[in-house]
Amino acid sequence: MNAMKNIRNNPAFRQMDPKKQQMVELLMNSLSGKQLNEVLPIITNWKNKMDQEGLTFTQAENMLLTEIFTSQMSPAQKSQYELIKQFMKKN
Repeated sequence: MNAMKNIRNNPAFRQMDPKKQQMVELLMNSLSGKQLNEVLPIITNWKNKMDQEGLTFTQAENMLLTEIFTSQMSPAQKSQYELIKQFMKKN
């Protein structure tokens, strides 16, 4: 997976705790090939797992996550993602 290789080379990813790296890779694999309307439940479940494990991300790590989500999106999908991101902030 080319996107996975790019993420692994990202300085923010390399500096993450190994458990966070695993969670990011899990999320990337879970989202692979999914339509935008399918990702909300996946992201919600992933976020719940992160909360259960007491894992949080730094600002740089959050920027990396945003890069992961948006790297393969069309402009219309990026717009939809921004709406989803706002929803996630409220929860």
